[in-house]
Amino acid sequence: MVRQHSETHPWIAFDFDPREQLGFRTWMLLGEVLSKCGHIAGAPLQPSLADELNQIFLSKSAHATTRIEGNTLSENEVLQRVRHQLDLPPSLEYLGQEVDNIVAAYSLIEADLRDGKSLALTRERIEELNRLVLHKVPDAEKVAPGEIRTESVLVGSYRGAPPEDCGYLLDQLCKWLRVICKVAGEELRQPAAILSALLAHLYIAWIHPFRDGNGRTARLVEYQLLLHAGVPILAAHLPANFYMRTRTRYYQVLQESSQSPYDPNGFLFYALQGFVDELREQVKTIQMQQLTVAWINFVHETVPDSHTASSVRQRHLVLDLPADRWTSISKIPEVSTRLAAEYAGKTRRTVSRDVNALEDLGLILKVRGNVRPFVEQMRAFLPFRAQHEDVAD
Repeated sequence: MVRQHSETHPWIAFDFDPREQLGFRTWMLLGEVLSKCGHIAGAPLQPSLADELNQIFLSKSAHATTRIEGNTLSENEVLQRVRHQLDLPPSLEYLGQEVDNIVAAYSLIEADLRDGKSLALTRERIEELNRLVLHKVPDAEKVAPGEIRTESVLVGSYRGAPPEDCGYLLDQLCKWLRVICKVAGEELRQPAAILSALLAHLYIAWIHPFRDGNGRTARLVEYQLLLHAGVPILAAHLPANFYMRTRTRYYQVLQESSQSPYDPNGFLFYALQGFVDELREQVKTIQMQQLTVAWINFVHETVPDSHTASSVRQRHLVLDLPADRWTSISKIPEVSTRLAAEYAGKTRRTVSRDVNALEDLGLILKVRGNVRPFVEQMRAFLPFRAQHEDVAD
């Protein structure tokens, strides 16, 4: 039986073989994704800090995937919504509902992961995610959440696959993705699974099986399959943020991939390059958080273990000093509220005595009346460099 889509949408073919058709640059990016995800998965963080980062990246992802489709809530408003701290007027509540729906879908996927349920993709799961995306949206009865469309749709200049083929194509997609992972073998299982996540995103965008919410559904499917591939939750949120930041290019790449010679490589390279860039930034964020925790512990260990006013004040001084710039010694009482309170009524000699004590302990650097914390000593394996760079008088 010849399906209609083979004539109208020849690019929706399940014959792409990454082992033979993936370029070496894409393989290199995929290798870095695996490496960075390993770093993130093994990064020790205090539970409270890990929860905070999870909440931040969850909100960034929910903001991104809804913003791509026109949601106008800001990143900070979405974070407040995630924390149940944002009440919107009735006229704007639908914007909050869109965010709530994405968060609910993420929660479902993560709950299944924790409960040991399979995250392998099925047509039923794709339909379920679309139902969640469109839950309580305006005119929900018109868009039929979770139901395969029965009419042709045009999105911009792109026409979705013939409606009579959409269910068949979703079934074929799920079977094909399992084959890709199976034939890859154990050595390439994880990279093949990550590629499957990106391919699922691309093919759902091509098929466009629902009346509405196809883009959000595709990105949720990608998120689920990234977790299925062993990508840490913190990192699996990153691609959506990249797509939003490069929204114009995102749509261009999707459109270009459906034009002759019908090659998924362009989308895969674009998505992996963005994933790598986002991962590099996330690794830096985690490293800075780890450095901050280590620095606080080091300061408390180094300043004499005493509850005297001077030792407490000196710990506060070194911890409150900005690490990214020099501070005039005369301005130290103005650095923070607690330092202002602790130096109230004290002479400049007290400030100088505290600074000298901290310099002797190796916790601060001092140059021509300016100081800053010597945080870089915590980076034990960085190349040695001079400590006393020039500062303004």
